[in-house]
Amino acid sequence: MKILIIGCGFVGERAADLFHAAGHKVIGATHSSQSSERLADIKSWQALDCDVSCADSVKALRTQTGPVDVFIHCASSSKGGAEMYQAVYVDGMTHLCSAYPEARMFYTSSTSVYPQTDGSLVDEKSTAEPGKDTGRLLRRAEDIALAHNGCVARLAGIYGTERSFLLKNLLEGKSGIEINEDAAEGRLLNQIHADDAAAAIVHLVTHQLSGIFNVVDDADMTQRACLEKLAPLFNLPVPGIKPPDSARKRGWTHKRVSNAKLRTTGWAPRYTDYFTALRDDPQLVSSILKLVIDAGEKPLHRAENIVLIGLMGSGKSTVGRIAAHMLNFQFVDTDHMIVDQAGCSIADIFSKEGEAGFRLRESAVLRQLLGKKHTVIATGGGIITQPVNLPLLQHLGFITWLEASTELLERRTASNNDRPLLRGEEPPLVKLHRLIVERSSLYKALADLRIMTDELSQEESAYGATESARIFFAKRK
Repeated sequence: MKILIIGCGFVGERAADLFHAAGHKVIGATHSSQSSERLADIKSWQALDCDVSCADSVKALRTQTGPVDVFIHCASSSKGGAEMYQAVYVDGMTHLCSAYPEARMFYTSSTSVYPQTDGSLVDEKSTAEPGKDTGRLLRRAEDIALAHNGCVARLAGIYGTERSFLLKNLLEGKSGIEINEDAAEGRLLNQIHADDAAAAIVHLVTHQLSGIFNVVDDADMTQRACLEKLAPLFNLPVPGIKPPDSARKRGWTHKRVSNAKLRTTGWAPRYTDYFTALRDDPQLVSSILKLVIDAGEKPLHRAENIVLIGLMGSGKSTVGRIAAHMLNFQFVDTDHMIVDQAGCSIADIFSKEGEAGFRLRESAVLRQLLGKKHTVIATGGGIITQPVNLPLLQHLGFITWLEASTELLERRTASNNDRPLLRGEEPPLVKLHRLIVERSSLYKALADLRIMTDELSQEESAYGATESARIFFAKRK
């Protein structure tokens, strides 16, 4: 199929990638030439620019693309109000229908068109008469598609890499449970991971389905239930209650949106609920933590743990056990966690999956440590080489870099055969020196404390880490 996607943003770009990977000819159109140029540089599919709200711009796009089998309106209103909704959604669909009369049409709408506030279960046959102008304009755009036997996907709240208002607001202290007489436990949350939203679009288009479909995950969760589970994962108190936000652009609602109709067509979400995504999406948590760090509005919350970093042989496991005993903390070793879960040695993992496979497992066990407190965490020497791990490490606790000379590292690792990075033609001493050169700047940038261990006993190193951590956390309180 030849597929035109109008709006290659958070969901549209993902859908374009999936269509292209499946062998379809994809043309992606973005509002700005800057965006289309960026996509043209990094994508294998064609990227053009078009202002869908302008009839002449859409006509010019038609001249460039020729006829298409299907067009997908996936453009965003860029946080605009009713005037922008009219231009992008209603006028945009009108212009596309005129320019591409031969094409099947697909429109991405929103579950915000359901106005229910009583906590009821809603499906595609439920009343969808929004109370706000923005919602009514979404419905008018839907009607254009439906009048031409098109398909409408009503997407729930979208989240994914670098986008999760639920977690970001919690970390920045902006969350609250919106209580009223109909929502004693806060409003019901309806969400969908961006990857699942894109997969649903591809599924509906390739199966040539028409009509309305709700695109939402399987969860049935109120704000209270969600935040009571989410806050402890980040060692934060559960947010308090607050009145419903009447200023929400598309209106405040309290309903559970059903995905049963879409599921009967063979689609199923990869991330069945938000907490599955927090666990299994390798980028989600880390990207939101990084947003909070970069924004600097509020210092990133640090769990009351000690995280030990440093090269292999620097003493992390031994010092970590001693420090845990001194503080009466739990002790965990990420390498040991990986081995236990894989059921084989690190050397075997490297042999079967390569270093890339091992690094994925390493990042996964870091996410499993969310919610830990009063724990000393010994990490693998290369954990800091993966950018996705850095925000997680910063959140997980007070970071201590155990440093040692190349000679000491060689003596400590000489009798250990479970060091795949030291295998090969390069002599261990040369390899260790190279690793020190490559990684020292990463360790230094991340560490709250740096301990040169050559002249210290392991007990002294442990004491330095524990006392420094006590002072660090006392000051933050």
